[in-house]
Amino acid sequence: MKAAKAIRNGMDSILLIGIIAVNIVPFVYMFLMSFKSTINAHDFDFSPEKLSLQQYGKIFAMEHFGRYIFNSVFVAAAGVVLTVAVCSLAGYAFAKMDFRGNDRLFLFLVLTMIVPSEVIVVPLFLITKSFGWLNTFRALILPLPTAFGVFIMRQAILDIPQDLVHAAKIDGCGNIGTFFKVVIPMVKSSVLALSIFTFVGAWNNFIWPLVACTKEEMKTLPLALSLMKTQFNTDVGLTMACAVVNFLPPFLFYICMQSRFKEGIALSGIKG
Repeated sequence: MKAAKAIRNGMDSILLIGIIAVNIVPFVYMFLMSFKSTINAHDFDFSPEKLSLQQYGKIFAMEHFGRYIFNSVFVAAAGVVLTVAVCSLAGYAFAKMDFRGNDRLFLFLVLTMIVPSEVIVVPLFLITKSFGWLNTFRALILPLPTAFGVFIMRQAILDIPQDLVHAAKIDGCGNIGTFFKVVIPMVKSSVLALSIFTFVGAWNNFIWPLVACTKEEMKTLPLALSLMKTQFNTDVGLTMACAVVNFLPPFLFYICMQSRFKEGIALSGIKG
């Protein structure tokens, strides 16, 4: 019996190691190829004499590279603040406030998640243009809050006992006071999870910045790197270097918050 269990555990471990290897290999390939200058994607000769920082030199030598970094960081950070504020307040209203049409309105909001983001690009562009927001940070930041964020916060706030909300109101707190003094401290992990989702999504956003920003000084880093690759030959090394530069910031952000991120997912109602 113990032998069979040990064999089963060993097979499970081998399977997990295999899955991890399959997922890691593409990133290792991307990182190693970023140090080469080649048009052959199947060139696996990684000898030291063929590796260099040439591709990264091209990227860091871009005329507005510092501006691209600033734009991406500012949009992602401001998007996190706006999304957390809007989605937390909306989630609190749907979870703890009794008003007419609460469930129906929330159902309608959730149904909007079915609509692909590409479908609303044209209407969103026309609205943004009518407000005169093209080539501004407002155009990049204001569309970031989504129904998905409201769903996460509502599910987390639903787990807060209603008695705590009533007790806060008896002590003299209004809805805003209850929200900041009782609700937010109890859903910090879900706020963190939403922040990570938003940061990664805002950083990697490509289609909307491509449509909303035509001026060079308003482009974000992913957009600038993508356009940069078309200015040279089909150099696989340059493509991979651009991918590494774009990948590292959200990856490092996630690594720093990994433990709390897992806790936030568990408490936000997103369970397998």
